Amino acid sequence: MNRAHTKIAVAFGILGLAGTAATAPLLAARGPTPVVSSPISPRIVTAQQGHARFLVGARLSIPARLVVRITRVSTRRVMKTVVSSAIHRSGRAFLLIQATDSLGYQLPQGAYTVFIGATSAGGRNARGHSYALTLNYSPPRGVFDWYTVPNDGDIRTSLKLHTSSGQVVAAVHPGGAVASAGILRGDVIQSINGLSVASAGGYARAVRLMPASTPVTIQLLRGTTPLTKTITAPPDWTTIPSMTSQLGAAAATKAFGYGYALVAYDVSIGHFGPATRIIGAWSRADAATATAQIARAQLMAAERRLPTALTYWTKALALNGTLAQAAFGQGIAYDAIGNDAAAANAFAHAARLDGASAADPAYQALALEQAHLPYLAIPPAGAAVSIDSTDPNALAAEGVALIQTGQRAVGVSALEHGVVLTDDPARAQLLISTFLEASVP
Repeated sequence: MNRAHTKIAVAFGILGLAGTAATAPLLAARGPTPVVSSPISPRIVTAQQGHARFLVGARLSIPARLVVRITRVSTRRVMKTVVSSAIHRSGRAFLLIQATDSLGYQLPQGAYTVFIGATSAGGRNARGHSYALTLNYSPPRGVFDWYTVPNDGDIRTSLKLHTSSGQVVAAVHPGGAVASAGILRGDVIQSINGLSVASAGGYARAVRLMPASTPVTIQLLRGTTPLTKTITAPPDWTTIPSMTSQLGAAAATKAFGYGYALVAYDVSIGHFGPATRIIGAWSRADAATATAQIARAQLMAAERRLPTALTYWTKALALNGTLAQAAFGQGIAYDAIGNDAAAANAFAHAARLDGASAADPAYQALALEQAHLPYLAIPPAGAAVSIDSTDPNALAAEGVALIQTGQRAVGVSALEHGVVLTDDPARAQLLISTFLEASVP
């Protein structure tokens, strides 16, 4: 398999977006005119508000750029025009279209016309095709204004917690939805909207499936007391204020668990210097913990120092063999340095440690596909979809495995579903160009 597929699994290396705003036509048209045939466009798109997108494709007679124009029927207004950022080879080509207008605002529900055309490198325009499209939206996804960390052994010990699972609330935005629900720093979240968050995999799924603007129940443990809270979260396009101040106040208590939370947050927002200084100030005992090795690994991975990150992930697992996060980190690092077999083994280990994570077996399948072992990828890909049939990584992994084992029709369907659900445009485009375009006649 093309090593570029590594970027699908680890999202290292950023590719161009699937399309860009249309530019002015070339001054002089030269060369042959492309012919657009076998166009593909959905007639109805029903998607979560804020995450609506759809695939448009066609077969090109010569290398050319796809041109897609979206017009609102009620106003006859052109809402956006998307042109491929690169010239497609002759043959099947796809664009992933975000359901937004030219300014980035979500398109209203309703009826549209989709025009599919093409323009050659010499500026000659193909005769296009137009299709009706209806956009329907389901309720948006919610977002919490808190910061949590997994309740691993070191964090549990440092914060004197009374449970061995769940997600620890390290910071809450004052006056936000979480604070209004009565959730406090130090609470340990057990479930969200009825879904267990005992592990990181369960938490990721529960957060992704949580509706916005709808009251949902949060089961938590405060000390030894179980509590139920109700929260109405805002839509996930809401900007969450920085948690640096709240996490800094928590870390000032000198509790190692909160110090780790501040490091993890700093790394996530690119504040590598402050994260490095916090790690350097830890006591010898705290610095020797498995969680401290995870902090170092996260920092090294963010700085693209993958071999060093791998060393720290391995140290963390040696100190605590139950850390699925460390095994997954190993897999990411092995994948990035090109060791597909080791990556597959690490992701399989992570999957055994966190049975609620669809990402772990999905990435195991991707690593096996990269190692040219697609038949071995079928079971973990299927397991990932069984855990979460709406997880884009799981669907993509299953689709690729099915395509590579000769089950093209069902594989293409799964892959298309995964691409449309993928929030990362670069990863989606890589799946399109590497697998989908070569698999659709």
